[in-house]
Amino acid sequence: METESAEAGSGSPGARRACDQCRLRKIRCDKDSPCSNCRSAKRSCSSTGAGQKPKEPRQRVLISSQYERKIDQIEERLGGIETLLRNLSPISASTASTTEVFTRRPIDKLTPLSANSRDDESSTVFDPEDAGDFEGNSSLAAHTAFASEFLEHAVQGTPLQEQGSSPKIDTALSSLRHIVNMQESRRVVSSFHEFRIPGQKQPPKTSLRDLPLPPMELVAEKLREMKHGPVPMMLAVLYCFIDVERFTDQCRRLYFSIDDVTDGTFILVNTGLAYLFFEALLGAKSPDEKARYDAYYSMCQKNLDIVLAQLNLLMPATLENIEALLMAASFSIDVSRPSLAWLLTSRAAHMCRTLGLHQVHSMKDDSPQKKAEKSLLFWCAYMLDKGLSLRLGRASILQDFDISLPHIAPEAKAAYPGTEVMTLWTKHAQIQGRIYERLYSPGALRQSDSYRVEQVGILASELKRLMAQSMELYGEFEASQTGEGHMFAIMLKSDEVSYVSSLALTYRAMPSAGSRSRTFSDECIDAARAAMLCHQEAMEMMDDQSLKIVYIHWTILYAPFIPFIVIFCLVIETSSAEDLARLAEFVQSLDAASGLSSSISKLHQLCQVLYNVAQLYIEAKAQQPVDQDMVPVGNEFNMYLTQLGFMPVDESMANFEVSGEGGGGVDDQAKSMAQTSQLGDWFSGNNSMLGLLEEDLSGINPSG
Repeated sequence: METESAEAGSGSPGARRACDQCRLRKIRCDKDSPCSNCRSAKRSCSSTGAGQKPKEPRQRVLISSQYERKIDQIEERLGGIETLLRNLSPISASTASTTEVFTRRPIDKLTPLSANSRDDESSTVFDPEDAGDFEGNSSLAAHTAFASEFLEHAVQGTPLQEQGSSPKIDTALSSLRHIVNMQESRRVVSSFHEFRIPGQKQPPKTSLRDLPLPPMELVAEKLREMKHGPVPMMLAVLYCFIDVERFTDQCRRLYFSIDDVTDGTFILVNTGLAYLFFEALLGAKSPDEKARYDAYYSMCQKNLDIVLAQLNLLMPATLENIEALLMAASFSIDVSRPSLAWLLTSRAAHMCRTLGLHQVHSMKDDSPQKKAEKSLLFWCAYMLDKGLSLRLGRASILQDFDISLPHIAPEAKAAYPGTEVMTLWTKHAQIQGRIYERLYSPGALRQSDSYRVEQVGILASELKRLMAQSMELYGEFEASQTGEGHMFAIMLKSDEVSYVSSLALTYRAMPSAGSRSRTFSDECIDAARAAMLCHQEAMEMMDDQSLKIVYIHWTILYAPFIPFIVIFCLVIETSSAEDLARLAEFVQSLDAASGLSSSISKLHQLCQVLYNVAQLYIEAKAQQPVDQDMVPVGNEFNMYLTQLGFMPVDESMANFEVSGEGGGGVDDQAKSMAQTSQLGDWFSGNNSMLGLLEEDLSGINPSG
């Protein structure tokens, strides 16, 4: 090494290398001419350099570059670990702080329909392959971070801070920070627990025969009550697929089976029993009775989680398996897990196509009863597919051009107007699929404004015709005194809320042309306000807990309830006290039912946070002096809420209008592109916000 360094350092052209003879004999050469070894051996001493290795400096450069690459890799890995720790530490801190504050809900606080019954193992293990699941084009997490930072700085130097610390400000900041942490963690571990089932990480496969079941005597008692008494509203989902006799037979097969039962039967029975015991839990009087039903409900839900976790991807396409997957998807919607419902519905939809249920000629040799059964299963899969497509912002599996089955529901098991209502639901699902396909899909957002305006007119007309048919039926049962008639009246009123909400979402895609808002058309504003009013009317009709649960789960949560976001944006833009009161009424209506299920409680928390932010915005804007040299607080709010996708960039719109007075078509095109981009951000941002309902929101304190 010393010799090499000396050689490298000398750099003189006359520096002699080891002679060829010493190099061949692999002995040390003193590099004289002739060297001492050659003089002793009386050989000629020559140094031609033949067969020598490349110069050492080149080798050292090569080694240096390799080390640099390794160092870069180490830095990248350390950066990834640092990012993980940064994202996990706020969640751990919030969890540690909330553990001391929040205790387990008492049994009389009815929250069994929860999506958080996950094993500790499956909720903490991170699988890198699960990272990076598709969540659309929304950058809501970063935009919410901007809003959180702005709220901290906007209050400084304003009368709000001079008056002292505001609990409302602290609550809004804390809630927004928690939402930022949750969104960041979703991007790191993605939807690992969104698509994972509790127990899925358990290595050994559990035998279904080893799983516990509720007592047979209690199950038989509840089945007799369901058979001879009025059908509870929560169990209406059962009648979309099977009748009481068939469900009883499946329970008998499970409890008295000698051979191993199929996965489909196990899913059907445990899902149905979970609904049965939840309904019994709602009507239980004593704490002991509530605890008993809650334990059996949790048992059935745990069984369902286990069987879904180890479900065979290549399970055969049978009617029973389709029925089981759809039942499990419906239950997943009730426990606020739409991503899992999407997976189950997608598999059921593929099975429907495998069996040809979407083609009318595949049933030509079936009996009328068999045709009705197949048609009912297909249209249930179709409705879930289209509704979840709009809810999650993903393309549906079942396409209308591939369906030859008439869009008329078969004879339902329920009395009149069961078949008519089912047909209306099918038509509404078809319109929901078209709303996403023609207005909010990536392909639709590439179309011109004129195309979307044309499609808005077509879809709005279809929705209005559908709503007219529904309200005609509602008029027949509005004053009904019977229990079944009152149930249909509530069902049809709930459908009206869903139809008007879809109408608001349809009109949202139309550019604003009125004077009331820079973001929303007048038609969209009117539809949103009508939906909020209709929601209040529907809630006033419901004097039963199960009715409220079914209504909120399947009308507000199942499809995106756009009117609340529209009114929220309108409050931010116009500071309207009337619209703020509408938000307050909606939050209060959810508060009355938030103790019935975890899904409703989460929705109430998110809506309460948005209401608090809107109220804080109006308060800050009203107290900010207008003649101050700094930019008004209201304008800064506008800027950050624009990043959230909730408001347009007003300054750029104004520039387009001014420069467009000369007839420049380029400015009109740029304005259209800006509106289209903002529309896509608004839609995906709303879906991303609703995606938080699948997370643990215990760290968010909605009070203020």
